[in-house]
Amino acid sequence: MMAMVLREDPAGDAPAVTALALSSTTATVSLQSLTLLWLARAPGVSLLIAAGLPVILAFLVPNELYSTTAVPVAVAAFSAGLRMPFRRVRRSAAGAAMLLGAGQVANNFGSGRSDPFAVLLESLAQAVIVVGLPLVPAMAIAAQRTVRAAQSETITALRRERDAQVGEAIALERAAMARELHDIAAHHLSGISLMASAVARQVESDPGGARAGAMQIREQSTAILQDLRRLVGLLRSETDGESSVKTLAALPALVESAERTSGTVLLDLRLADDRDPWRGIGPLAQLAAYRMVQESLTNAARHAPGAARTVVVDDTDPRHLLLSVGNASSPASLRSVDGTGFGLIGMRERATLVGGAFEAGPTPGNGWKTLMTIPRDSGHRDAQEASP
Repeated sequence: MMAMVLREDPAGDAPAVTALALSSTTATVSLQSLTLLWLARAPGVSLLIAAGLPVILAFLVPNELYSTTAVPVAVAAFSAGLRMPFRRVRRSAAGAAMLLGAGQVANNFGSGRSDPFAVLLESLAQAVIVVGLPLVPAMAIAAQRTVRAAQSETITALRRERDAQVGEAIALERAAMARELHDIAAHHLSGISLMASAVARQVESDPGGARAGAMQIREQSTAILQDLRRLVGLLRSETDGESSVKTLAALPALVESAERTSGTVLLDLRLADDRDPWRGIGPLAQLAAYRMVQESLTNAARHAPGAARTVVVDDTDPRHLLLSVGNASSPASLRSVDGTGFGLIGMRERATLVGGAFEAGPTPGNGWKTLMTIPRDSGHRDAQEASP
């Protein structure tokens, strides 16, 4: 092959390629190839060096093999387009094109070509083809990579946001379940505990009363099982659960049950004459009100056993619904039971969920009172205020 490259053209149309030209061109291409090893670290610098080395060759040893030095430059341009942003790669590409064009002009004039227009046109074409053409697919591929990376980051961010929302929803559901279980279990179990104490005292002195108390314990046990089944149904199926949600219409039955198990309870219902009861109070708000009354009666029975309790439901205000549960002081002969405080926390959380307010505190005479205010729906409230 060396002999074929070094031999002169028999027709004498092309100049001979000398050994110096071949070795110089080979050395230049080898150095250019070495610069490609730094493409990953400095693609712009590698492109400029790969385009600048042939300029030295063109001035020192111009020859017909000079065009082979364009191959490493094209590879460097393609790699730079993949690795560098457009703002940076355009400066490196412009510099490489100028170096490539200058080297081509020097090599053409050094090789004996005298037509300046043809030399400049060839130099410009080579610069565009060798540097500009590889950049087009390289930048298209780089743009696709950028889009995929952005999509991947967006998907990752959405997944994190979804996981955070799921975690928050789970936490809220756990809190809601804890409130519901506390309200259900505490109400019935407190009554069972009080009735069991009474039955223990009546076994010998009043067997008939003990049997009646045992029947009430059975009723309370059945009631708590039914409420727990309703809660499970509410968690499993929305359609089944909706029918089991407690409303304010169930308050008389709740008061009657509390009176049977733990003493006197008075219910004071104050209804408006110009509208249906509980207008503008949604199902969730009614459930919050029901659970507040239930928990307050349970707390009164636990902490002030034997004390009379009063439930007031004021539905006359067009802006909001007022509920209060109060009890007098417990007889000195009966001992109160310490609580955990979860009941008050649950009532306050329920009031906050429906946009209401909750207060609790002692009253004169060593009593206790809880108060919940629930606003009506805005549409109903506006209609009531606008009516004459």
